[in-house]
Amino acid sequence: MMDHFDSRALGQTDCYGQRFMRPGVYNYGVLPTGSSWMSDHRPFVIHVQEAPAGKVMSQHLVVVTFGGDGFRVEPAELRIETGDLVLWNLAGERTVPYSIVGNKEFFNSTRLLNESGYTHAFGFAGDYAWTDAYGSGIGGVVRVKDPGCKTQRDYERWRKQLAQGTLVMISDGKVEPAEVEVVTGQTVFFSVVKGSGISITDRRLLEKSQA
Repeated sequence: MMDHFDSRALGQTDCYGQRFMRPGVYNYGVLPTGSSWMSDHRPFVIHVQEAPAGKVMSQHLVVVTFGGDGFRVEPAELRIETGDLVLWNLAGERTVPYSIVGNKEFFNSTRLLNESGYTHAFGFAGDYAWTDAYGSGIGGVVRVKDPGCKTQRDYERWRKQLAQGTLVMISDGKVEPAEVEVVTGQTVFFSVVKGSGISITDRRLLEKSQA
């Protein structure tokens, strides 16, 4: 079974992250992936005010749910300060892949620009070669190993590993490190410090779509 690993189409094992570096009002919507051109409805709001000098970045979580009337988020209106990071994560039942689509070019989960990020928790062992679906040429490999739990001590070691995230930094077309190794269930965070609008996409998905 292939683990769906694609920042353009978020699911239960994914998060989209965005830092907001300038004050302002940022409207956005949560839409099924590939449908952003069909609607300009952006009902949710992030208010960003200037942070005091020396303030340390804060992290805010927005929970995405899906119901009969479409996608909802909690909180629907969020107040933060410049430099803060907002993370979106799906809760509840599995649903169609979705995207976070803002009213500014940098604020869009389908194309990761400056100060954005994507996380994925890998549910199956194997090697995951990824690339940018938009053709920048960047890429890397995530090697996912089975934890091989046979004893209680093995299980406890695995649980500790799950709490440790692995960071991949992407800036100006450079990926560091290009190859990482994790265990099943562990999360990799892809941080786009500076970029032209990229995706983190399993190469097999692109090969399948081109077949």
